[in-house]
Amino acid sequence: MRIRRLSVKLRLRMRPLRRKANVGIPVLVLGLLFILVIFFACSIFLTDTSFDHSLARALLRWGMPHSSEFEGYTRGLELRSLIYFLTSYDLGDPLSLLEATLPFSVPSASGSRAWEERPFVFIQELTFAPDPIRPHEAGVKSPEPDSLTPRVLIYHTHTSEMYLGGNVAVGTSQAAHYTFRTHSDPTITGVMEVGRHLANALNKLGIGTIHETKIHTLPTLDYAYANSEKTVREILTKLPSIGMVLDVHRDADVPEPVAQINGRNVAKLLLVVGTAETIPLSHPNYQKNLAFARRLKEISDRLYPGLMRPIQIRKDARYNQHLHPNSVIIELGSVENTLEEALLSAELLAKILAQAL
Repeated sequence: MRIRRLSVKLRLRMRPLRRKANVGIPVLVLGLLFILVIFFACSIFLTDTSFDHSLARALLRWGMPHSSEFEGYTRGLELRSLIYFLTSYDLGDPLSLLEATLPFSVPSASGSRAWEERPFVFIQELTFAPDPIRPHEAGVKSPEPDSLTPRVLIYHTHTSEMYLGGNVAVGTSQAAHYTFRTHSDPTITGVMEVGRHLANALNKLGIGTIHETKIHTLPTLDYAYANSEKTVREILTKLPSIGMVLDVHRDADVPEPVAQINGRNVAKLLLVVGTAETIPLSHPNYQKNLAFARRLKEISDRLYPGLMRPIQIRKDARYNQHLHPNSVIIELGSVENTLEEALLSAELLAKILAQAL
């Protein structure tokens, strides 16, 4: 009897708590949802990251460049991508988790890339375009890169891009991208090799150049522009002497990707400028980026007629160009070009940039 009385009293006392729990749990869930909404809002509007005008589309294709290569190419939002979006931790890369959480730095394998040395050709200038420095002339020694003040930053938002040559079927976008395993993957892609060749050419011309090879296409290509924005911000903060920021890509599905310069086949160039006029992103000084692109185009047309395609202006993108007035995307060749054609074009581009500086 006593046990029964105690159980009755206990049930009577627990009844108010049950009522409160029935009310409290939904309130707790709503509170957590509210916190998540605030977090996403802060991520979008306060961190100044490059989102598209549609949030749903942005979550799937964050910062992906709008070119014919990617038309109709979408991908689901995986758990790995969602975790990366919320925390910047890549579940598929244990080393990145260690680097982000340990109080000391972990040596990265990406610093030990085995670059293959490719000889410089330096296509002879046309008669009306003198070389700023002639590295191969007797008695002329190229300055050491470490002794030069950094003036140019080269990086790759799409570090995965490859050159496949002329036998490429139209629309084979995924085959043209290397899939990195981790952020420490030491693989050297085509666009990275071209960026390095361009940096070496500029350094040989006496222009201090930084080539950033950090992988930006993990966990997926959708996050590339947000990742590269962080990289560029950090570098510009450390190196205020940078006067030119070049995001080197390679294009795709270009009908005529080859130009003839002095009898040699080279990859054509394309400059892309984002104005962000039709999306809710701040880019009030895009005219400076456009003026910079037009200056490069004018020099290219004067030195190498036919090398550079007409400037492409995108009103629905910003491409991180708000970070520097002399920032531009350079599509150095296309997936249909060979690596050799792209490397030769990089040397010509180096001379164009030297004239611009």
